[in-house]
Amino acid sequence: MSPYRTIETREAGDTFVVCVGGYLNNLLGEEVEKVVRAKLDDGVRRILINFQGTRMVNSIGISFVIGIVEKVMEQEGRMAFCALSRINCDLFRVTGLAKYVRSFETEKEALDYLSGNA
Repeated sequence: MSPYRTIETREAGDTFVVCVGGYLNNLLGEEVEKVVRAKLDDGVRRILINFQGTRMVNSIGISFVIGIVEKVMEQEGRMAFCALSRINCDLFRVTGLAKYVRSFETEKEALDYLSGNA
């Protein structure tokens, strides 16, 4: 993967955290979807996508995010986003994603929400 596109993952309690860095297009979107689907297949039901390193999301990237949200909902999981830039927050609102997935300013707030502590 290019140094301009990165995915870092870790477990935070029973939540799988995916930190996305770079321009979220078809290449990065496909990789994010792949790691999230693999965790869902392993039985993980709480997913947090941290967009702190992502400034732009194109239309194909948003379609991958929508696919991830649909898969989490099919598995009766919970999902949250955090650290969205203003433009990406607006994009998620316009595309309707904000109706299905809550966004938080910080990762801690999102983790608290997903664990039921918020």
